[in-house]
Amino acid sequence: MTDVEAPADGRVARRERNINSVLDVVLEMFAEESLFPTIEQVAKRSGLSLRSLYRYFADPAELLEAVIVRSREQVAEAVLLPAIGQGSVADRIDDFVAMRLRLHEISGPTFRATMANAARHPRVAAELASNRDLMRDQFVLQFAPELEGLSTKEREHVLNAGDLLTQLDAVDFLRRHRQLSTDDTHAVVAAALGALFR
Repeated sequence: MTDVEAPADGRVARRERNINSVLDVVLEMFAEESLFPTIEQVAKRSGLSLRSLYRYFADPAELLEAVIVRSREQVAEAVLLPAIGQGSVADRIDDFVAMRLRLHEISGPTFRATMANAARHPRVAAELASNRDLMRDQFVLQFAPELEGLSTKEREHVLNAGDLLTQLDAVDFLRRHRQLSTDDTHAVVAAALGALFR
């Protein structure tokens, strides 16, 4: 490494640290139910200058997009299903519901902030739609044996119902609005899926 490269590498590393620190601050604010943080508020809380933040993020939508990506990276392991599509339907339902509850536990605040900001920021809405599509695809893989045995129309109905039951919207409704415990939420969603695949 030359003397010229060393300072450049240091600047890149510092920039990356600063950006990650800012993103983590926003995630903390989401957890405190501050769903519409301004760049000014984030600058004050993170200890970085407003000028620095605007160098990293052109506008609030860009900041929110980066926070969503950061959150997705943080939950990558929590959403894994190592034996996806394998085992009895009862075991697969249990594993799938437990995974979605883990996901909600970790990223529920970010989900609520994404929902709150989607109407104002098209790029945030696109991230929300992309995440929902990924969750639907995972449902298809986990319950492929049951879905493959259905007619095209039946498959579409069952898939849409199962997708509705297992998106974070449904989990958030049961946990926060109905104030169900994690165990009770698990039981409700698992029973609904069991009835769907009966």
